[in-house]
Amino acid sequence: MNNPAQKVTLKNGGRLILAPDTTKNVATVLAVFGVGSRYEDAKEAGISHVLEHMFFKGSTKRPNHREIAEFIENIGGENNAFTSKEYTGFYAKVASKHLEKATDFIADLVLNPLFDATELEREKGVILQELAMYDDLPMEIVAEKFEEALFGANALGRSVIGFRESISAVTRQDLIDYWQKYYSAQNAVVVLAGNLGMPEKEASGLTEKYFRFPNATETKTPAIDLNRSKSKILIEKNTEQSHLVIGFPASSSSDDDRHPLRLLTIILGGSMSSRMFAEIREKRGLAYAVRTMTEHYHETGALATYAGVPHDKILPAVEAIINEYRKICQDITDDEVARAKEILLGKLLIEFEDTNEVASHYALSELLLGEIHSPEELQKIYTSLTKNDILRVAKKYINDERMTLSFVGPKLDENELSQIFNL
Repeated sequence: MNNPAQKVTLKNGGRLILAPDTTKNVATVLAVFGVGSRYEDAKEAGISHVLEHMFFKGSTKRPNHREIAEFIENIGGENNAFTSKEYTGFYAKVASKHLEKATDFIADLVLNPLFDATELEREKGVILQELAMYDDLPMEIVAEKFEEALFGANALGRSVIGFRESISAVTRQDLIDYWQKYYSAQNAVVVLAGNLGMPEKEASGLTEKYFRFPNATETKTPAIDLNRSKSKILIEKNTEQSHLVIGFPASSSSDDDRHPLRLLTIILGGSMSSRMFAEIREKRGLAYAVRTMTEHYHETGALATYAGVPHDKILPAVEAIINEYRKICQDITDDEVARAKEILLGKLLIEFEDTNEVASHYALSELLLGEIHSPEELQKIYTSLTKNDILRVAKKYINDERMTLSFVGPKLDENELSQIFNL
């Protein structure tokens, strides 16, 4: 049985979301913290990500990487972590009978790290190799440069992984100071999702037992001086394909516009029946990969379309993408709206079959918005949206004066590009 999610405030001020589902045989423990790369200054760029890595290098109960890896494998579970611009998370997914062990495991990682200095130096080398790997992936570069062009040369426009110099400079004391500042009860959300194998009150007690967060002042999201003008970044690189992203600023993570924007994204380039896919790939053969997506942050967001195209097709591809943006502001059909809703609602149902997805949904909703919506509530929101709602956000956010472009590939004729991009 899938019961409604329940929010519990722990004695230390931490937030717990219980999302029980007895139709599953597994459970996920997820701890998410309200800190990411936008909280860093330029000198410490990348420290959130370094910290994430170092939690897996030794804790009080499991003093080295091997013991950490063997513990979760010995109970047949899986675990991982992620760092974004506004949050960092750690999870373990296990058979339901091992829920307490998984809860102990995640809590120990984030509350009792050793931050061994020798391990830190070794891990910084690993992260520098990760940075080098991303530098070899033009799809990664073009996405990062798009947000830099869109938001500006600031913490929100900067890559999560940071810079080679800032990563190399991180010290053990830097990690301790950063951890103590942000890894506190008030800045955390813990979710237990799936078959908990115990009453909800007992599950709450389990979380109290292991997640003994230190008490600290609640942190505030730092303000960003955003870029407000049309912008582009062109990176000359010897690649097999030319890669581009074209888009616009969009709604924040708390703005209700995010819901019709999600449907707009599906109609534009979020499915194989979408306009971008039909025009750019199927009709004109300009790209193998083309897709439209949205991203939402504390005070802003992004609506963007990516394409990977042959070098000699880059200018027609730019023109085609811009044309599809403009056309969708004029009209959307009822059939497109109905199809987008079915695609989205189907994806929601599929996602909520996975306890990791359920945990992530509730954790980020609570952390970023201070509220949680059940799948049924989300269905009602999306079902109630009309064609006019979608047209309204299309006209609001697709604005030539704020159009942003990033490009990675062989040198472009910028004069020709400007004739299209500045239309």
